[in-house]
Amino acid sequence: MAIFHLSVKIISRSKGQSAIASAAYRSGQRLVDQETGQIEDFTHKRGVQHSEIQLPEQAPRVYDDREVLWNAVQVKEAKSNAQLAREVEVALPVELTRDQQIQLVHDYVQQNFVDQGMCADWSLHDKADGNPHVHIMLTMRSIKTTGEWAPKQKSGYLLDENGHKIPQIDPKTHEQKIGARGRKMWKRTTQTYNDWNNRDKVENWREAWAEACNDYLVPDLQLDHRSYQRQAKEQIPTIHEGPVARQMGDRSDRVQINQAIKVQNSLLRQLEQEWERLKQQLERLKAALVDLQERLLRAEPKQPLVQDKNTETQKLEIKESETTYDPHKLYELMQEKLREAKQAKQAREEQEKHEPTKVNRYNPGINRERGPRR
Repeated sequence: MAIFHLSVKIISRSKGQSAIASAAYRSGQRLVDQETGQIEDFTHKRGVQHSEIQLPEQAPRVYDDREVLWNAVQVKEAKSNAQLAREVEVALPVELTRDQQIQLVHDYVQQNFVDQGMCADWSLHDKADGNPHVHIMLTMRSIKTTGEWAPKQKSGYLLDENGHKIPQIDPKTHEQKIGARGRKMWKRTTQTYNDWNNRDKVENWREAWAEACNDYLVPDLQLDHRSYQRQAKEQIPTIHEGPVARQMGDRSDRVQINQAIKVQNSLLRQLEQEWERLKQQLERLKAALVDLQERLLRAEPKQPLVQDKNTETQKLEIKESETTYDPHKLYELMQEKLREAKQAKQAREEQEKHEPTKVNRYNPGINRERGPRR
């Protein structure tokens, strides 16, 4: 089954690596390192099925020789921490024939690296173990039209929004600085000669490799450069085994981990299929419910199944329903009566205040029952 794999590494002096040794190992050839005089012989290496060098138009034709190319790189990259080459490793679809695999890699390297100015040296490895792959070594520097190596960085004047050079100001005099021989000094900026080290480049190369493979693969075997998480897939990614682990088989921890992951992924796929089945069943039930509701709305109202023969009882029930008080209205009526009673009480109290007070003095000479004494 076709799998997607693309990794990018840097071959550098700081890691104790050599461009000549790396090229000899990947191509399975015997190369001489002119810097050290050491012979790198990997002609005994098995599984090298094809090797090829692709050059941009401005590159010297002598760089078609692998030994000349990488010795020239090591001469130019003299620093102890210099980056000598970039390596891109890709897995090949096992569904393709050998000629299709070679053509696929050739076109991919031409469009994504060589047309951008890189020199590419790649080798196809296949030990008939189900893991065909390609090592692509790329130069880090551009090549000028003169055939010379370009610098990794270039310096230029810093310009303002109008395209004019920005002067360097002396903080003491607040005037433009004057350099040697009375020359005015301007602000400068440094930028990379090419954009090959930009982080988004790796994403572009990954996407382009998936698209290149999909041109050869049937729809059911299409590759996707994105991770399972970015694809929103409930699937666990396997780990890279490598040739040693593959040779060990079930004794390798990596092989055992991948076997366990494959079992888990199989269970996840079964759950996804069951979930899809349940969702389809739910959609069918929803559609049936909507159809039933529409049919009920279109249907004519039916006559009552039982008709009360006592019409007088029906009329009485209607009258009772008409005379029944609404609780809310009854409450409002009670509140209104209470307000009227309070207002009447206040009016009486006010009236009593304004009337003259009646004096009922006690007259002992008057017997209210018998009359006055004589």
